[in-house]
Amino acid sequence: MFCRINLFEIKFLCIILIFLSWCALSCENPSKAKNSDNAANDSAKVRKDTLKKIKHEILVTIDTLKDDMACIISAMPARKYYKKIEKEKFWPQYQKIVNEDWNMVSHYKVKPIKKWTDSLQLSISKDTNTLFYPFAGADFLYANSFFPYAKNYILVGLEPVGKFQNFDTMSSANIQRYFTKIENSLFYSNKVGFFRTRSMSYELNQIDLNGTIHLLTFYIKRCGYRMLGINYISLDTLGKVKEYDKKENIRPYAIKIDFCDSARIRRQSLYYFSYNIADQNLKNHKSLLLFAKNIGRQNTFLKAASYLMHGSGFSIIRQYILDNSEVVLQDDSGIPYKNFDASNWDNKLFGHYSKTIKLFSNKYQTDLKEAIDKSPHKGKIPFRIGYNIHHNEVNLLYAKKKHTDTL
Repeated sequence: MFCRINLFEIKFLCIILIFLSWCALSCENPSKAKNSDNAANDSAKVRKDTLKKIKHEILVTIDTLKDDMACIISAMPARKYYKKIEKEKFWPQYQKIVNEDWNMVSHYKVKPIKKWTDSLQLSISKDTNTLFYPFAGADFLYANSFFPYAKNYILVGLEPVGKFQNFDTMSSANIQRYFTKIENSLFYSNKVGFFRTRSMSYELNQIDLNGTIHLLTFYIKRCGYRMLGINYISLDTLGKVKEYDKKENIRPYAIKIDFCDSARIRRQSLYYFSYNIADQNLKNHKSLLLFAKNIGRQNTFLKAASYLMHGSGFSIIRQYILDNSEVVLQDDSGIPYKNFDASNWDNKLFGHYSKTIKLFSNKYQTDLKEAIDKSPHKGKIPFRIGYNIHHNEVNLLYAKKKHTDTL
């Protein structure tokens, strides 16, 4: 007598057999699953330890002495050195003044600039290209606000490089006077957005406040970075960096400041050159422009540039910028608007422009006025920059060179 088994029963029996086989295997070697779990845990631990080791290896090394020097100059607590200065009677007042000023700078300049560049999706807000900034002086503040991810910053001015004072050999009264001079030298930059050339020629040529190094480190530290190293440098005739030789018995004209973000991962460098970039000097001293060209792809930033490139005496630096920049961001005091031909540049104009300040009344640009009036971006810029803030106007040109593959 034969039993009839339907298709459903066959499927059910198969499922039962598979389940019993799995149970048998589990009972036969109960440690196997456990070992598998342990192996997985060990593997995860190895990966975690490896990642931790890699992260540790890529973290850059902080120069604690230079970092603490920058902390003290910028009225921030030092980590190891110069702690005695924080116990001086004048220290709380210095901190109070600097903190109040910086809060204002952050609120009215740094944050609005970031919001503006991000909202317009300007490539400079994420760009790692080198930033070339002639006529900058010690203005790292605006350079970093507009171009925060630049791998290298090249700032050029007439002001000397300078050197740090030895706080350990200075009296309390002299340290206090030094801090007061820093406050005064930063006044115009923090309030109106640019350094006054005449003021800087005096304020950065004193015995203690003797160059841009003091203000550059102030701004680098206040912008949230940590110091990796500060070195005097010079250039050979081919524009290659070489170590500054004290035996040459000449005042150093260039400095390199290496710094990193607070996470100690992203390394950046600032080069400051005390250098005359008028044609008369550049014709015979080409090392600076050779250095800038060799360092790689670059953008240029210009503001409060005294309209020097509107004349024939600064034609070499003007042409260098036009030939080698992928982006130029400037106010009307930089390169004349007529040089940014639409066949070579995509131009975006922002703000308002009706006149220049009285000192530069002969530098008014009719074509710039017409272009801004027609620009879809015409309107208020949410921060103060350039000379024209004296009559409540701000203008910026964002010129992007055509046929570039990253902008």
